[in-house]
Amino acid sequence: MSTPRYVCLSDLHLGAGYSTLTSTDAEGRPDPTRPSATLTALGLALRQLLPALGDGPPPTLVLLGDVLDMGLSPMGSVAAAFDCFVQAVMLDGDRPLFAPRVLCVPGNHDHHLWRIAQDQHFQDSLREGRIESDLIAHTALFQDPDASGIPSPMLTGLIHRHPALSETRVEIAYPNLGLIDAGRRRCVVLHHGHYVDPMYRLVSALDAQAPGLHGRGPATMAQLEARNGAWVDFLWSDLGSAGLTGTAATTLYEVMRDGGASQRFAQRLSALLVARLGTRFGLSGSMPMLQGITLDQLLLGLLDATLGRGAESQRDSYLALMTAGDVADLRWFLSGPVKLELERAGLEPSGLDLAFVFGHTHKPFQDELPVAGFGQPVRVFNTGGWVMDQPTMTSTQGAAAVFIDEALNLASLRLFNDPVNGRMAPVQAQGVGGFGDRDNPMLAALAAGIERTAPAWQVFSRSAQTATEAHAARLLDKFFHVPGRNPATAP
Repeated sequence: MSTPRYVCLSDLHLGAGYSTLTSTDAEGRPDPTRPSATLTALGLALRQLLPALGDGPPPTLVLLGDVLDMGLSPMGSVAAAFDCFVQAVMLDGDRPLFAPRVLCVPGNHDHHLWRIAQDQHFQDSLREGRIESDLIAHTALFQDPDASGIPSPMLTGLIHRHPALSETRVEIAYPNLGLIDAGRRRCVVLHHGHYVDPMYRLVSALDAQAPGLHGRGPATMAQLEARNGAWVDFLWSDLGSAGLTGTAATTLYEVMRDGGASQRFAQRLSALLVARLGTRFGLSGSMPMLQGITLDQLLLGLLDATLGRGAESQRDSYLALMTAGDVADLRWFLSGPVKLELERAGLEPSGLDLAFVFGHTHKPFQDELPVAGFGQPVRVFNTGGWVMDQPTMTSTQGAAAVFIDEALNLASLRLFNDPVNGRMAPVQAQGVGGFGDRDNPMLAALAAGIERTAPAWQVFSRSAQTATEAHAARLLDKFFHVPGRNPATAP
């Protein structure tokens, strides 16, 4: 029997009305002060599953980004929704379900958690009599389990509202979290996934148009964050809350579903960026950059190549887990920034058995991917997402949790995919599909645990299907402006 040491969840989007884990009223307005039926059913099933996997110590909970929908929802809403998550998922009566150290790897929607942690770390240093040269740029890839990491004051404070969790603390790992076995031959890297997506590397794309500015070598994770972190904040905090896309498209999700809106979005954003560059640096949009191309033309072209590409991909590839471009981006990320970070940690990638866990795409899957610089295929696991943000069911969209044991064997708890023809597939354990699955004790243990707790997972599946269909019906009504139809009673 293999017991999990880590349980990874991502893309909960707590606080947002389009999250199936946030309660809503009949009109779809979020009520983050009470847990949704799906969230309650998930907690009940996990409380049965974890003891069924053995009597080892409680696993560490890893929150792999976009757990909070901070970019597009009020802070009070996301805080109240996370409080419901704590009550429903992290507690078993009056005892904790997970280890007292929770690890959080922020994503694009909750990137602000990293900013809060940076500020808190600097203030803690001041209280200890030190003046740091700057805010901490990133955390170490491999966290010391015996040392205190960078705390998340917001999440820890919310957890401490529950007396049974008074010893629990949340620590931030950003941009990546690494796990390594005792022999330093097997490794897992966890990242939310936003820097796999070229949309969030726009500033790096701008830098690439100025040869010599940062050199021609592969970007490190620290460089990706240093160059693009403010852009991520702008997209999901400043821009998201300000509603700069206008009434036709008030969120990036709506932009991605509408070809005309995405074009207008790129034009408006390009004009806004040129205006800000002019205010701050005195640059003009008509300023020539390269071969007669002006600054505003360059910005618009780059936005079309990043945001526009992402919008087109979202509209046209619902039935594909990953497009050819997505796979190329993932290979670039693993063979560049991740490989560099492993080498800087003293590891030789060519002799490493690497697994990569990420979310962000809302399409859970697991596979083996040959990557340049690694001697064997990289095991790739995606945790999916818990949102219904477009008015059609897609068999690729869904959610999973990734379980990791002491020896760094991985298995995916596939929780759901959108129902097809009114039927949702049952909860199941999944591996990468290769010969390694036969000798994967975590996969075998998870499959046996699901079988022993099947009634609880059946309740969860019914709740998830009801929530998914209700969210889709409301979006369909909104999308087509159907008058006089009640989404709460829609089939």
